[in-house]
Amino acid sequence: MKLTLGKKIVLLVILIAVLLSCTGVIVSGVVFTRVMEREYIITSDSMAATVAQLMDGDQMKRVADRVMEIYRKADNKMDNTRWDEEGFEEYAAQYLDIMEDPDYLAVQTQMRKIQDVSEVDCVYSLCIVPEDKTAVYIVDAAYDEELVTPGLFDLVEPSCYQYLDTPEVGFPAFLSNTEEYGRMVTSCVPVYTSDGEIACYAAVDLSMQDVLEKVHEFLLVLSALLVTLTVVTCLIAIIYVRNRIVKPINMLSEAAGQYGQRQGSVRQKEFSGLDIRTGDELEILLHSMVQMESDIDNYIDNLTRTREQLSNARQHADDMQKQAYLDSLTGIRNRMAYDKEMERLEAEMHIGLKRFGIAMVDLNFLKYTNDTFGHECGNSAIIALSRMICEVFVHSPVFRIGGDEFAVVLRNRDFNRIGELEEEFNSRLEALREDGSLQNWERISAAFGYALYDPAVDTCADDVFKRADQNMYERKKAMKAVRE
Repeated sequence: MKLTLGKKIVLLVILIAVLLSCTGVIVSGVVFTRVMEREYIITSDSMAATVAQLMDGDQMKRVADRVMEIYRKADNKMDNTRWDEEGFEEYAAQYLDIMEDPDYLAVQTQMRKIQDVSEVDCVYSLCIVPEDKTAVYIVDAAYDEELVTPGLFDLVEPSCYQYLDTPEVGFPAFLSNTEEYGRMVTSCVPVYTSDGEIACYAAVDLSMQDVLEKVHEFLLVLSALLVTLTVVTCLIAIIYVRNRIVKPINMLSEAAGQYGQRQGSVRQKEFSGLDIRTGDELEILLHSMVQMESDIDNYIDNLTRTREQLSNARQHADDMQKQAYLDSLTGIRNRMAYDKEMERLEAEMHIGLKRFGIAMVDLNFLKYTNDTFGHECGNSAIIALSRMICEVFVHSPVFRIGGDEFAVVLRNRDFNRIGELEEEFNSRLEALREDGSLQNWERISAAFGYALYDPAVDTCADDVFKRADQNMYERKKAMKAVRE
């Protein structure tokens, strides 16, 4: 059967319209889904890392230890999906005392604050049992009936098995789709104690269900409208089909393709920049796309602002942590920082570090200065001595490890010139003692002693410290003998 040219054109128009419609739906669905998944994954990792930074690791460790102690002793452990089974309430009752514990309540309160100001569905903490491939709930920030009791567990997602042997990595953001929770993005980051031990994992859930439902709804509407338009246009003249239907559809399809190629925070306004004035469903569709474009842009902007706020909070937490390693009086590093440095030296010694030393400085007459002239003068003497040490040992870290005690870790140039630096240090002290224009507390006196690492006698960094300390006290006794 031969077809007329008009029928062929109509069939061609139908075929083109169908192809364009399908392309627009598929491209829109794929692009929107990928863009949102990417944003959710980035946001989930960022939020989980921020929660881990803001949590008190020592508190979390105490709560986790109590929960896991009960969990390991339990004969019949319950997962989070068995709440309607016999024995569930009896199992959950074992953890009720923990939920009244001050540490638990403090952690839960902090988590809820983060959850309430963030666009997340849930913030909670977990402990991982690698041999069972289970994630045990510790503290949940949810409210009322949605609150998960400590001691319940979920099975670890198979995609996360690869991270069970590397707890320090945590569980980078992954997508899941379950009957209980729907489509969800989850990320877990380890929470560390003050001793550097992993206390548990901070986890956040971001639900994509609402977004995906809107995308699906949009795709259905888009598909329905395009099919309707295709049927209607088949009854119109070829010119009308070409000018009023095919061209606008091509414009919309191109805009949909470009929309998913936007980079970062650039707003190109692909849909709002189109000029389609057909007065029919295509124009309505364009308005829907413009509104959808605006809604998605606003939603992404809100997510970006939230991520920036959480990033600022994490930066503030990092700054607070750095302050913890500084001495409040002198501004140099404190005892905690010295202990960290000693741990680092121990690790480097195991891989062959041989050229380092430790110098000890002890301020003389601090008690006399405090009792005679007041603590402000004593503090001035401490500050003056710390400044002098830093000026002499320019290339080495200086620590205040006690009220009147300082330690210097000698490396590189200071290690090679220790003899000259010791002489320079003592010369400066001598110059102060002979300066008659200074007050008594300004003519500071201090004992100096050092020791260099010797593999033949030192088994650890603390051995070098002890020899340096002993040499310093020998110097102190010698100075006392001269005064007497």
